[in-house]
Amino acid sequence: MREVETIIIGGGPAGSSAARELLSAGRDCLVLDRKTMPRLKLCAGWITPKVLNDLDISPVDYPHGMVKLDRLKFFFGRRHRFSQNAPTDQYSIRRIEFDAWLLKRTGVDVAQHTVHNIRRENGHFVIDDQFRCLNLIGAGGTNCPVKKACFSPDPGRLIVTQEVEFETSPLCETCTLWFPFAGSFGYAWYVPKSGAVNIGFGGLRQQNQQWDKSQLWQTFIALLQREGCLAEEPPPPKGYSYYLGGRRKQVVDHRAYLVGDAAGLATVDLAEGIGPAVESGQLAARHILGEADYDVGKISPFSMPWFYRL
Repeated sequence: MREVETIIIGGGPAGSSAARELLSAGRDCLVLDRKTMPRLKLCAGWITPKVLNDLDISPVDYPHGMVKLDRLKFFFGRRHRFSQNAPTDQYSIRRIEFDAWLLKRTGVDVAQHTVHNIRRENGHFVIDDQFRCLNLIGAGGTNCPVKKACFSPDPGRLIVTQEVEFETSPLCETCTLWFPFAGSFGYAWYVPKSGAVNIGFGGLRQQNQQWDKSQLWQTFIALLQREGCLAEEPPPPKGYSYYLGGRRKQVVDHRAYLVGDAAGLATVDLAEGIGPAVESGQLAARHILGEADYDVGKISPFSMPWFYRL
């Protein structure tokens, strides 16, 4: 049985951020992930200047495609839509590149392993009778095995999406958002990336249990074509779900931690998860190091707090 001080389940931005903090302090840790990197991850890939600052990344030094989004276009309303343009300072990346690069940059040891069973034993965690650790960080997303084994079910609101990312030359360089779409709370998006675009829509599951996904998708594609964002027929969409901004009360339990999507930390305005994932991974690691409390209340619930001043 392999024994390390800290095991992190999940190698996305939350897991790699925690690993980088621990390794920088000279602490022992291991990442378990059920898939190898690089891998496709459905995500708009929206990152803020704060994310770059938290990760010590300069756009000019990032070895893959990073697109600066200096203008956002918003459409509001259903039948009689009106638009608003806003200057911004955001970026877009492709998760298939970003996640793999972040994890490799840490230098952490990674083992490909699908977690089936976690039990507590003499103050430690034993994983599938193969791994043993003192600290356990759950960074495995909405269905993280650490959450299932050590914490109560999510109290937050479940977001369901239909989206696709595909390689193409973006016709429009402006990130565009439509409010509302897919329910009174949901919205749709078009995000240009380096050699690709990500398009999709999402909303609360309780509002969309009866939605006609195929019809809604075709309506969305027609909308993109009218706005000059899309000319070709995109690949079929896939579904994805995660909990929205629940800020669950319990994210630490006797050296077990939940970070990122596993803790329901997506922002409440855009349901964006990369920023909260990075912050929570770093905070959990600093709690292990005795440098800070792990308080998710310190993590901003908004991707664009300035949006409400438009």
